[in-house]
Amino acid sequence: MKVRIIQAGSNADKELGAVAGRYLQRIRHFFPIEVVTVAPERGRQASDDASIMRAQSARLGAAIPDRGYTVVLDERGENLDSLKFARWLERLTIDSPYGVTFVIGGDVGIDDSVRNRADKLLALSKMTLPHQFARVVLLEQIYRACTLMRNIAYHK
Repeated sequence: MKVRIIQAGSNADKELGAVAGRYLQRIRHFFPIEVVTVAPERGRQASDDASIMRAQSARLGAAIPDRGYTVVLDERGENLDSLKFARWLERLTIDSPYGVTFVIGGDVGIDDSVRNRADKLLALSKMTLPHQFARVVLLEQIYRACTLMRNIAYHK
């Protein structure tokens, strides 16, 4: 099963980028994984968040593959603990031969056009997380799920 992460925004925070890179390397021992970054909106006023969200959401939506299972990260989505997430991801390895795509919105969020493409809305927390931090949390949970699936001691 291939894991794909589509994210809005930039990789400007080098420390979070380094942490994400470490988890990507770890996950690659279990699954092929790729991260697709959709360019942030430039040249617009900060007061124009709605149009920025629509433009970013359109680019995110265009990057979602036609096949496979799509998960949009949203604080209104389903909350899973790590063990339930691992079991759910393991089930997807069987049920979704075209892989799974996780979508992370940018700093202004995502609109309903992206949410409506989702097979599942998933919350990492009830709190709103910065998109770069959400990517690190997601990668860590995917890695933790991989170790749980293989009964490797990382999660203990």
